[in-house]
Amino acid sequence: MSPTTNTAGFDQVDRLFVDTIRLLSVDQVEAAKSGHPGLPMGLAPVAYTIFSRFLKFDPSWPEWPDRDRFVLSAGHGSALLYSLLHLYGYPLTIDDLKQFRQWGSLTPGHPEFGHTAGVEVTTGPLGQGLATSVGLALAERMAASRANIAGHAAIVDHHTFVLASDGDLMEGVSHEAASLAGHLGLGRLIVCFDNNDVTIDGPASQACSDDVLARFSSYGWHTVSVGDGNDLDSISTAISGAVEETDRPSLIAVKTTIGFGSPTRAGKSSAHGGHFGKDETAATKTYFGFSPDLSFYVPDEVKIRAAERIAIGHDLATKWKELAKKQKFETPTVAVSDDKLAKLIEFEPGSQLATRIASNQNLSILMDEIDSLVGGSADLSESTGTKLAVQQISKGKYSGRVINYGIREHAMAACSNGMSLHGGFRPFCSTFLVFSDYMRPSMRLSALMGLPVIYILTHDSIAVGEDGPTHQPVEHLAALRSIPNLAVIRPADANETSEAWRCALKRTDGPTALVLSRQALPTLDTAEAGWLSQTGARIVFGEENHDLTILATGSEVGLAIEAAKRLGEDHSLATRVVSVPWRERLLSLDMDHIEALAGRADRRFVIEAGSPLGWDALATGPNRIISISTFGSSAPGALVLEKYGFSVDKVVARILDSKLNHEIPVDEDPSSPISLLPTLIRATVEAAVACQPYVGGGDKSAADLACVTAMRNSMAESTAEVTVAIGEGVKDKAPMLFEGEVLGTVGGQHFEIAVDPLEGTNYCAKGQDGAVSVVAAAESGSLYATAGFYMDKLVVPAKARDAIDIRLSATQNLISIAAALGVEVSDLRVVVLSKPRHERLISEIRDTGAKVIEIPDGDVMASLKVMLPDSNIDVLMGIGGAPEGVITACAAKILGAGMQGRLAPQSDEERAVLDLVEREWGRRVLTAEDMVKGESVLVATAVTDSAPLRGPRKSPSGLTTQSVVIAQGRVTYVETTVGNPTHVERTGVN
Repeated sequence: MSPTTNTAGFDQVDRLFVDTIRLLSVDQVEAAKSGHPGLPMGLAPVAYTIFSRFLKFDPSWPEWPDRDRFVLSAGHGSALLYSLLHLYGYPLTIDDLKQFRQWGSLTPGHPEFGHTAGVEVTTGPLGQGLATSVGLALAERMAASRANIAGHAAIVDHHTFVLASDGDLMEGVSHEAASLAGHLGLGRLIVCFDNNDVTIDGPASQACSDDVLARFSSYGWHTVSVGDGNDLDSISTAISGAVEETDRPSLIAVKTTIGFGSPTRAGKSSAHGGHFGKDETAATKTYFGFSPDLSFYVPDEVKIRAAERIAIGHDLATKWKELAKKQKFETPTVAVSDDKLAKLIEFEPGSQLATRIASNQNLSILMDEIDSLVGGSADLSESTGTKLAVQQISKGKYSGRVINYGIREHAMAACSNGMSLHGGFRPFCSTFLVFSDYMRPSMRLSALMGLPVIYILTHDSIAVGEDGPTHQPVEHLAALRSIPNLAVIRPADANETSEAWRCALKRTDGPTALVLSRQALPTLDTAEAGWLSQTGARIVFGEENHDLTILATGSEVGLAIEAAKRLGEDHSLATRVVSVPWRERLLSLDMDHIEALAGRADRRFVIEAGSPLGWDALATGPNRIISISTFGSSAPGALVLEKYGFSVDKVVARILDSKLNHEIPVDEDPSSPISLLPTLIRATVEAAVACQPYVGGGDKSAADLACVTAMRNSMAESTAEVTVAIGEGVKDKAPMLFEGEVLGTVGGQHFEIAVDPLEGTNYCAKGQDGAVSVVAAAESGSLYATAGFYMDKLVVPAKARDAIDIRLSATQNLISIAAALGVEVSDLRVVVLSKPRHERLISEIRDTGAKVIEIPDGDVMASLKVMLPDSNIDVLMGIGGAPEGVITACAAKILGAGMQGRLAPQSDEERAVLDLVEREWGRRVLTAEDMVKGESVLVATAVTDSAPLRGPRKSPSGLTTQSVVIAQGRVTYVETTVGNPTHVERTGVN
């Protein structure tokens, strides 16, 4: 059915009609005290010409399938559209215009599809309306190729008219879409360009010097210019020529004046936004010959002229109905029947298949079953699983169903919206998940308009691997989930992918993003059809009675199942695994339903190779959410996953860490060293257990090596990135963790540690009491670098911290310490390493009457005993390793104990080195605060009995160890049974 072209001359009523549109727009903005009057005043002649001479519409049937589409791409000029809709008989009253931009009105600030009859597209973000219109125009050609019968009147025969601004044509999405429209030869797309050379910040020419017509001509468009935006005849002639151009889309550049008729604002950026005010509004009405006292006034002549046009449109719609009945044409439905969805594939459990491949296999079947299903990719069809044995669409050949969008992700998404808005099609489009950023504005509008567009987004995690962080999505799942009404579905396997397609195709009130893997995943058992729409999640592993639940999505579900098996077999933890492909659907359930699936909130863990944002609604605390908060790395995908903590070993370790005694200090701030405590406890426990075969064996090196190896391996599983700042073994070339060695997960929260995997090697080798495994952790850059020197140390309880001065003699210090503690000097017990260098010191101490406790080694634990409550040791004095001094300083600072130290080189060679690195070393007194700048924590686990700790003991459930944890100004004792992660407090917390 032909368009309603009428190029007869315009008369005074036509001009009165244009001015009525202008002033209704001004009145709307004035009533709201906000809005954009400039565009409607300048562009009203163009809009009127389209409605009065060309547009095919029937306000009594706004959904008429063969109507022309009118799209105000410059949606900020919404008052123009509302004025037109009111005047041309749509259900929009003067009272509605008076409620412009108000709560609950039919006249919101920018046009909203589905809210106001006659609005074809939700517009406002510039460029989107034009790009969406390309999809509308493409859908018209596709529908015509399917419905029109050769030799008969066309049942699909309409145009898409667009009003676009300077800003629309600056936006990148309009460039992409215009290029595509020219390539496809969409001759029924007509864009009128409001060429007023004004933007909000001033002249458009200050930011853009494009030759717009030349640019569009290079795209393959028909272009024409109209020099006077008030010349109705010239505008009509230009549009008529565009209508006659059937092989190319048309761009008509109309030279307009923004705010035309406003005495002080016309042609200025000040006309763009904001109401004019009473005086300027009155002056503007006077300029057009209207009474300043009348608002929302519509002359009778205008009403009559509008009624004439409405009647023509209604007659056309009625004749179309008769034609459709004659040709037995039925408007295609986008609803998908269950019998078609029954063809979705049920994959064999146990096989391995990437979900993008499973999607491709399903899509191939669906294309045969569902004629309305159309779509394509942004030059990635092979990779995204959208390469199909289906006819492609090209210029002049629109009966195909696959669209080659080229590298135009943004236009692809906008065109998909347009095809969905047109009706009769279920569009899908595809690219890598990481490139969804290029599509996000259009995806947001899909959700806002409630369009059932399907987005196929593959290569969904850091498992992409070698392409590196630019192609590895991290934040994208969280970003897409934050869009209201967008269903983001990340299936765990091939069968969940089939269910995801079922869910997407059954959904008619919003878009769906199918997030799919590059790598092959194990295929799980199927579930009852429809479960995904109902709950968003399902149980894939575990019994009714379980100790904890792991929630996971996509490729991490298989990892969760393997971790759950390990937790059950090795640690007697019954673990349920819940696949959560559609998280927001799960969160929409009531609490009882969520707990029926996911168990108690305090027993849940989450695994997802993406940002943790949003998961705290299901699992509280960062230690329970195994995720990524940094960018990825370039390496094979499996290795990248392992390095970032997504391996069975690291997941199990993380879960065991989080089940520590609740009395242990906790801090949900991942940058606090306290968050590392579970890791440190596990590392020292594993070192102590690994050393047990060597206790009393006489080989201290073998014992030391066993502890070092166990601690290194344990720390390597940390989800934090841990650098060894102070490593024991430097002075005596013993086995060691090397200074500068990096453990844990690269890119995780960074900490540094001071460590002695086996303090008291002689004790261990001889089977004597006093051996411990000890590690302290601090914020990066906090620990004093000692380079393996010796240090003279003086350590006292908190009560005596202000009584010491290491520069004074032992006698003077002991007198002051005794006074501070309220005892006699003879009551003091002083621990000193039994070394030849201390013979004179020991003699002096005994001369004061104080008691000396000589130990062969292990001055860290001795220092800790000085600080611990109810200890029977009062003072540590003498020279030992400087690394042990820094470890001791961590505890001293936490507990407020007294500690001073001075570097004490034991050879001329050491003195020479110190002279180079720290000239004032001989005069410098180091306090605990000097040696530990930031927050720190310390953990020591007994290797042999070391009061107040007991060495490992065998029990029916495993090997039980005891540890001391020093953090947040307090001391906690922890008992651990290896093989069972339950940690029980041994004594009171001090």
